[in-house]
Amino acid sequence: MTRMNQLLKVIMLSMSVDACAGDTEYQILEPSITQMTAQFSPDAYKKQQVHAAVKVLAYGEGAQRVYVFLPEQPPLNDKTKVPVVFFHHGWQGMNPKNFGAMIDHLARSGHVVVYPVYQESSATSPQVVTTNAVAANLSALKLFAENGLEIDTNRVLYVGYSMGAAISLNIAIQPDHWGLPAPKALVLIAPGDAHHVATGMEAKSIIGDVQKLPPSLPMVLITGAADTTIGVPTARKIMSQLCGVNSDQRVLMLLPSDQYGEATVRSAHGSPGAPDSRYDFALSDSQFPRIIRGRAGFEASSSLNQLDFYGFWKVLSLVDQGVASDSLSSSIVFAKGTTEQLFLGVWPNGAPFKPIQLENPCQP
Repeated sequence: MTRMNQLLKVIMLSMSVDACAGDTEYQILEPSITQMTAQFSPDAYKKQQVHAAVKVLAYGEGAQRVYVFLPEQPPLNDKTKVPVVFFHHGWQGMNPKNFGAMIDHLARSGHVVVYPVYQESSATSPQVVTTNAVAANLSALKLFAENGLEIDTNRVLYVGYSMGAAISLNIAIQPDHWGLPAPKALVLIAPGDAHHVATGMEAKSIIGDVQKLPPSLPMVLITGAADTTIGVPTARKIMSQLCGVNSDQRVLMLLPSDQYGEATVRSAHGSPGAPDSRYDFALSDSQFPRIIRGRAGFEASSSLNQLDFYGFWKVLSLVDQGVASDSLSSSIVFAKGTTEQLFLGVWPNGAPFKPIQLENPCQP
């Protein structure tokens, strides 16, 4: 068995953690390690995938191309409003392969995923990527109309990785200006900015005035703790400007690296990646598959591990559930350091992975 398969096959332990509430008459029982491990295990995610395939639509060429991934087998009911995830990738992430497993999971669990390409190569100026992404997203809305789909405006998420986090922020600041649906929540993963990829005038920050974001907009910044050049400093800077957002609807999470025997999971800038070779679409190639049938498990990769299942994916899943049930303010995502919030799964011997770290630069 490979090390990755060992990581994916976590051991369930029959033990619970008791937390004394300070009252001798009763105790509050926190979820057991067994329960938390099972809730966000690879098998648990597979059970959410009620569609057997993904339908792929595309519009435009080059930087104007957008991919739209739809649940298929069964297809969406054209009389039903659909939840939408606008996913903005990182610099030179034009090929959706690196996040294919996440895209596949979201689509097969009932979401429509919009993936704007927004650049042709590293020669694209970071100063134009927001407008390029907006144009591609607007093209996606046309594809929706052509396919009889209506967005559930109460189920819109913006998810951005690296440079895509900056794009997500910019659109969320003034969605009406761009003609796009407003997000009900933001999930910003390992955020980056122009100076990470360019020099001179091209390196001027592309992130707008985040203090203009609605104070009631739920916002999660999540990055690997080892992403010390891009994700951590950028997330800290953004978070320090979000103190006007309701304190129970903003959080900064740092996911640590950890080691078990010879196996190491690194929380560097590439750690949010979740590759799937079925989503390997070269920008120069228009012959990508129109239907992608589901697989039994997840494609083994050194980049797909418990930082995904119990970190990045867990946050995205809980945010989506909270938006769907209008209960996001009480979600464990925005808790104040509970075991359930910080849990990152266990190693094959049952030892817990190092927990998530929280930071709050807005504290007095």
